[in-house]
Amino acid sequence: MTINELLNALDMPGEVRDQVLRFDQSFDYAQILHLLDGLCNRETWDESRARLKTFLREDARGMKMLACMLHCALRTYDEYCRIGIDNQIFTDTMKCFPRFINEHYSMSGVYAFDRDFWTPRQLGMQLFRIGALEYELYYVDGKKVISMHIPSDADICEENCTRSLCQAHAFMERFFVDYQSVDYVCDSWLLSPVLKQLLPETSNILKFQRRFDIRTVQEDAMDFIVWVFKTTDQTLETLPENTSLQRRMKQYLLDGGKVGAAFGVIENKLA
Repeated sequence: MTINELLNALDMPGEVRDQVLRFDQSFDYAQILHLLDGLCNRETWDESRARLKTFLREDARGMKMLACMLHCALRTYDEYCRIGIDNQIFTDTMKCFPRFINEHYSMSGVYAFDRDFWTPRQLGMQLFRIGALEYELYYVDGKKVISMHIPSDADICEENCTRSLCQAHAFMERFFVDYQSVDYVCDSWLLSPVLKQLLPETSNILKFQRRFDIRTVQEDAMDFIVWVFKTTDQTLETLPENTSLQRRMKQYLLDGGKVGAAFGVIENKLA
């Protein structure tokens, strides 16, 4: 796969595509191959990312880092091919890059890549998007688990979630046998018990939540602000009210309530 083919497959915004290609055509990747290797290893990706940032110097909108990570994704594609993982899973997984960039644009009006702390998971084949949901090979308290993530563009209707979970189980059984019978866990605002007060029983969010045995609640977590209100501004009075959930949640917060997040488990395998 070439960088052009990758950018086309990911439907990268044109402005970003042009910046990536300009950098790619002028940069000698041979000088950072050791850092790209490090980006693909959980034990070294934080250090490698920090060293790469230092090497790239000024990179206000993250386009140099994006180009380097996409170059790394080409190497990841070769590994997908080697072990036989479907091209669709590769593309769906790597579409995190344009998704993050478009999310930044929707909140700021500027294209930028600011999630380089997260994407080594995809590059290192530790996180895969399978259908609606994402699955990360992970450890909790020294025990192997599969950590589930919900992409911002996911349709989490009951049917889609069930299909995704079934496909994920088959995927692990084929490619990562050490994870075929482990617990599935999720740490998210979507599991907050408070949502039962803010959403109807038929809500897809509550249907998703009911799959899990909720183990812990983080009442003060504020991540939900970005995902529900599409802003990083936590000033309650100025939060938008464009959806019914936004309106209900904003009023709940203004009344002194806390939404937070929760950690839940689906034991062993699919429910």
